[in-house]
Amino acid sequence: MAGTRVSTRWGIISAALAVAGFLPDSAAADDRPFAFAYTTDIEAQGEKEIEQEITWTSGHAHEAFQGIESRSEFEYGFTDNFQGSFYLNHDWSRTHLHAPLEPVEASSLPGVSAEFIYRLMNVYFDPIGFALYAEPTIGNGARSFEVKALFQKNFLNDDLRLALNVNAENRWEKNSFGQFDQSSALEFFGGLSYNVTPEWSVGAEFDNERGFDGLILGGSSAFAEDAYFGGPAISYVGHPFRVVLGAQTQLPWAGNPAKTPGALESGYLSGAERFRVRLRVATDF
Repeated sequence: MAGTRVSTRWGIISAALAVAGFLPDSAAADDRPFAFAYTTDIEAQGEKEIEQEITWTSGHAHEAFQGIESRSEFEYGFTDNFQGSFYLNHDWSRTHLHAPLEPVEASSLPGVSAEFIYRLMNVYFDPIGFALYAEPTIGNGARSFEVKALFQKNFLNDDLRLALNVNAENRWEKNSFGQFDQSSALEFFGGLSYNVTPEWSVGAEFDNERGFDGLILGGSSAFAEDAYFGGPAISYVGHPFRVVLGAQTQLPWAGNPAKTPGALESGYLSGAERFRVRLRVATDF
């Protein structure tokens, strides 16, 4: 009888361990395999993360352009479904026209952002993942407020992940007269990523970014321009760091409903970058 009880006990323990192996790994709960799109995977309650993100952009029509955007972030899980973050931002850019030759113009703008994500549906237990996102930003002569609807669907025992973001953003930028010009954006970010190994994933992202004159959130606006971007992403999830690298190129499908002279060149939006690369490194503590 004693041997039977021991055997039964070990059987229960083995079954529990087997079930646990199929549950989502809490250490990977905030895993985001995309450089530009968000998933609905967020920090669990009490978890903390530091993240450094750097984005390099290059290429405008008729001018030499280089830009670097740095974001240093602290994330905290208030509950299993509510995450808050604080960012320190720094944007640097350098431009000069090809012809006629003009002096180089450079700008360096600091700023801060707050980010809040509330998950309403968990992709591991519900048919899809669904979360709402809000981000206010204030900087040197600039203000913005952005909201997102985040969707996620997993396939193949969670090895294949599909993400879709719908983003709306209002922007206020101070002009030379000390007044704020108003503009806004409506964006659609999509990504597909596959786990090649437990640590490595590869994928692709596709974005459509639409610009408006005026405010689309609580105001009036006019559709002015849109651009399309696409490219690969690769992710490594290890200890103690998680690393994501993504690159995108502008696709020659741009539009300019405002009919602004010179806004388009060979299907590209002149004022938008031709290339961009983003690196993100994160670690829990």
